[in-house]
Amino acid sequence: NLPPTSPSAQATDEERRERSSMALFAGVGVQFAVTILLSLALGNWLDKKFGTGVFIYLAVFVGAAIAFYSMYRQLMANLEREEAAKRARKAGGNSASRGPQ
Repeated sequence: NLPPTSPSAQATDEERRERSSMALFAGVGVQFAVTILLSLALGNWLDKKFGTGVFIYLAVFVGAAIAFYSMYRQLMANLEREEAAKRARKAGGNSASRGPQ
């Protein structure tokens, strides 16, 4: 084991970004599953209340659509943040490499 003060034991910016992205993706998956399960429960409750069998299908379909839309928005926002950070790093690297003017 490396001591905690060792430079190689500390996470780099790239490693922190990767962990952040992994946590985001895990959160998106959990949110997706919870949305589907809640819509399933709602549809089941409506079917029992009204004595039908159609609400469960409708609720799961609408829940899946909402979950996919939410997942899409979150992933696109994350992609845009990563691209903006990449552009900022590239712009910062270009001005530093030119030296004083």
